[in-house]
Amino acid sequence: MKPDSQALKASLQKRELELQRLIRQMKFDQLHQSTVYKNLELELDSVKTQLNQHVEDKR
Repeated sequence: MKPDSQALKASLQKRELELQRLIRQMKFDQLHQSTVYKNLELELDSVKTQLNQHVEDKR
């Protein structure tokens, strides 16, 4: 993998973990009906898609 590719993957993985933590905390705080929560879920899906594409590009 190229360094830029590795940095991108690391950045996406870091953001994925951040989003998962935020979403988990919002569920715990019973904020799962909020617009912010829904936007975070959409962003998490987007990050996961980008990570999957990154993995598939390496095959």
